[in-house]
Amino acid sequence: MNLIRVAIVDDDLTIQNRLKQYINDYEKEKKEKFKVTTYNDAADIVEHYKGHYDIIFMDIQMEKMDGLTAAGKIREVDKKAIIIFVTNMAGYAIQGYKVDALSYVVKPIVYVDFAQQLDKALSKIALSKSAFLLVTVGSEIIRLDITKISYMESIEHKIYIHLENETIAIYNSLSKLEQLVKKYHFARCNSCFLVSLKHVERVEKDTVIVNGEALVVSRSKKKNFMNALAEYIGGDFI
Repeated sequence: MNLIRVAIVDDDLTIQNRLKQYINDYEKEKKEKFKVTTYNDAADIVEHYKGHYDIIFMDIQMEKMDGLTAAGKIREVDKKAIIIFVTNMAGYAIQGYKVDALSYVVKPIVYVDFAQQLDKALSKIALSKSAFLLVTVGSEIIRLDITKISYMESIEHKIYIHLENETIAIYNSLSKLEQLVKKYHFARCNSCFLVSLKHVERVEKDTVIVNGEALVVSRSKKKNFMNALAEYIGGDFI
């Protein structure tokens, strides 16, 4: 059993205690093991942060530093920590996609909602430990970290796998690759592009910005793509 390191960042001691109790209840129910650290303000966790946590429950509105600002600073040194915002205004939490937040829970927090988000976080942690794809490039077999793939592009008979800092070309079909990476939160924005929702920065009308690149969202794929994105970040597409 792996120890999951959790931070609770909230200036409301009542919320802190409730979250700690919910984590304790979850431990007993799911047979997981957590180590919980609490912070009374976002500025406290940001100071000297070096990637200490697997999951961070972050309040948005705090006195010294707001949660969105703190999450941005954490992302500068830690891309892997799972951030879940805790807020009484869901509209603020939607901005969480800018800092790759997993989701949010709305105050007053109920255990069922909290447990669902914790389920999602633990599933993401489990996937990140085995998220690799073996591809053949010429005479080589290369092991790719799926979390580093921004999107895949189909051009004629080749698939171009766009990573964060390079592009690899292979012979394969986008449909086959789509099935292989489906559980890692990829979705089609049109027939030629298979996008990692993790790397989506924003959507502007019929264009999605993925790791700094603008890709066309087709009319036929837009609804399913936006629904998949909304489910990934938490919420509904209307």
